Amino acid sequence: MKHLSIKLACAALAAVSIFSLSACGNGGSEQKETTAPTAAETTAEPTTAPKEFVKETDLHNIHSFNAQGDQFAGIWQITDGVGSQLQSFYYEFDGNGTAYLMVGTMGFGATYGVRSENGKDIFITQLMYGLNGKYTYEFSKDRNTVTLTNIENNTTSTLTKANDYSPVPDAPEDPQIDEKLIGAWADERGNYLYFGKDGVMYDNQGGVTFYFYTYSAADGKISQVYTMTDPVDETATYKFDGDSLIYNDLKYTSISADELI
Repeated sequence: MKHLSIKLACAALAAVSIFSLSACGNGGSEQKETTAPTAAETTAEPTTAPKEFVKETDLHNIHSFNAQGDQFAGIWQITDGVGSQLQSFYYEFDGNGTAYLMVGTMGFGATYGVRSENGKDIFITQLMYGLNGKYTYEFSKDRNTVTLTNIENNTTSTLTKANDYSPVPDAPEDPQIDEKLIGAWADERGNYLYFGKDGVMYDNQGGVTFYFYTYSAADGKISQVYTMTDPVDETATYKFDGDSLIYNDLKYTSISADELI
């Protein structure tokens, strides 16, 4: 889970003068000078429309990838070689230098990149599990697989695209929802929460770890479930203090949903 400012500038036009002749009441004539107002006088002061406050969002747009970003952009699984035993692990490269290791409906954030070393293009990422280090690489003709060769030990890992995977769970049937929770929230430490009216919740811990939950909320308690290989049940507490949300004793302030990371 994103603040825009628009600067408008106006240039005044040079004043122009026009002359007109008008008849006088005594039958004579008199030349009068009339000065047109300047552009600065006739142009209204530009205003910036207030930024729209967005209450709801599609969570599938969170941690999405830019397919035009780079050749690694997309979601992958290791299907052969080192890491192929990690069948429940998915690796996303967002096309802009951010990588995610995802399992079930939770994930971890990291970085990746491509750079030239000794005349070779090198893929670099540090996701700790399965992929970690510097690799040379070779894509298949259809770009649906890529083989990475670890520079340090010459071992290989083959990645296959898995773009049908999403960490966002299906909405639960008939969730109990507290309408006051609906929307996005942030605290001073860089953590974000989002509660959807469909019973799906998002929790981002400082951009490092994130969870998508199904949830029900009522009477100050939230039952929330995320999955790794199996469902994990959690219980949270909440209350409101004026316009603030107190979630598990931590204070959050309402934000526009388009600010989520």
